Amino acid sequence: MISGSLSDKYGRKPILLWGLGIFVSTSFLCALAQSAHQLILFRIFQGIGAGAPSSIVLAIIRDRFTGKERHQAIAYVMTIVAVAPMVAPLIGAMLLEFFNWRFIFMMQGAMVSITLLITFAFNETLQDRLHISLRRLMTRYTVHFRNREFMFASISMGILALPFFGYIAFSPIYYISIHGLSEKMFSLLFGLNALSSMSGAYASSHIVKWVSDKRVITLSICGCLVGGLGIALLGTSHFLYFFAFMALFSFCTGISRPISGNLILGLVKTDVGSASSFLVFYQFISGALCMAFVTQHWSHPVLVYGGLTVIVSTLVLILWSRIAPYLNPVH
Repeated sequence: MISGSLSDKYGRKPILLWGLGIFVSTSFLCALAQSAHQLILFRIFQGIGAGAPSSIVLAIIRDRFTGKERHQAIAYVMTIVAVAPMVAPLIGAMLLEFFNWRFIFMMQGAMVSITLLITFAFNETLQDRLHISLRRLMTRYTVHFRNREFMFASISMGILALPFFGYIAFSPIYYISIHGLSEKMFSLLFGLNALSSMSGAYASSHIVKWVSDKRVITLSICGCLVGGLGIALLGTSHFLYFFAFMALFSFCTGISRPISGNLILGLVKTDVGSASSFLVFYQFISGALCMAFVTQHWSHPVLVYGGLTVIVSTLVLILWSRIAPYLNPVH
């Protein structure tokens, strides 16, 4: 939340360098940790460093692109954002087959060091910086809180990410604990679901060439609802039903998020960095809470997860009918 506001005052590039630098240094510190307490402490700072670039990426896109180009750029970013939490554990598990856990942090530090070096060549995208004190800067979120259209649209559409994040936590329970599938089979199904989300995000930039933005979002939310109903009604009978309907939900979510994100960013005129931070913060915090909810010891866990998906999709569909009228289509 802090990084976005700071980028509105000092520019995007300094915050990128600051965040990536913290991430790289703390990644190597994690690899050298001598106790669990040290590892937890370094991981907290690693998360703070990662939060800086991830929170302002949408602001950079908003600075640099307009119209359909902005939609396409958001689609690429949303593809990575959606797939990374799913693919990363699989990569980590494979690395542990050959190396110890310290090697994972060494790899993180080494890979992001390359990103850090590339960022030095990054051209600043912010044109009009905020010339205010740091004290006043920390209260600038009130600009967005007073923007009712932005707040309502971002909170309402952000809810659709809840089942997606919930799947990350619930899927191993479902596939391994409930159905007794092997870890390799779980990895395959898990990866295919990530591919569904990636395909949806990629397809969104092409679908809008023939269908209006708002109609695409409406249809994609309906698809999410169908996926939730399928999970609730058939998810307990066979794991392939669960996989198929979850893949449908992920595909439809992948389609809607770049388009809705593009339209929502169009509601912001100033303080784009803090707006970008809020969008990312809200989705990840609500997603984390959903992960905690679906992993409780429910007597009918599949029904709970499927019911959650149905309720969320229905709620977003109702809210979308209120949002759509004041969102301007992208040309």
